[in-house]
Amino acid sequence: MLPPYVPKGLWTIWNNSTGHNMIADSGLMELNARVRKINRTTAALSGNFVQNVDMDTNFNGLIELHHSPLGNNQFNRYPMKLGPINLCAFLDTHWSDYYKYIVIYIPNVPKQGECPMTARTYPINDWIMDAEMFPPYVPTGLWKMIWTVWDNSTGHNLIMEIIFKVYDDGYF
Repeated sequence: MLPPYVPKGLWTIWNNSTGHNMIADSGLMELNARVRKINRTTAALSGNFVQNVDMDTNFNGLIELHHSPLGNNQFNRYPMKLGPINLCAFLDTHWSDYYKYIVIYIPNVPKQGECPMTARTYPINDWIMDAEMFPPYVPTGLWKMIWTVWDNSTGHNLIMEIIFKVYDDGYF
C-alpha cells in the first residue's frame, strides 16, 4: 500500500492540442489548477474544474494508462484501462470505487448513478492523492493517465493528461 503524498511538481495537467489551457478547447470543460506546496513533504492540487455542459448518455469516456519505469518520459502503454464506456454507465458501475477518495477534496462531484451530470464548477480543495485508490500492484516510475471524453451527438471531445510519479518508498 502506498502513502497518500504527492510531491511538488509531479502532477502535470496539460492540453494535447494547445499546451496551455490544460484541457482541449472544445468548450466542454475548463481547468484552472496548480500544484501547491502544503508543507515540506506534501503538495496538493488546488483550483477549479468547470463543466460547461450537461453530460448525459450521449457522452462516452476512456481512461488509458502509460508507464515510464525509469521516469525518463519514455512511456509504454500499460495493459490496464477503463472503457470506452458511457459516462452514465461509468457512474452506475465503477464510480463508487473512486468516489470516497475524491469527494473529500472535490465536494460536489456527482454521486453514484447521478445522470445527467449537470453543468457546474468543481472546486479542487488541496487534493492529495490517496494511494488506496490504486491497486496495490501499481509499479514505481512515472505514470501518464489520459482521460478522453467525447459527445456522440456533436463530435466535441476533450483530452486531459495527468502525469504523476510513484517512488520506491511508496510516495507519489
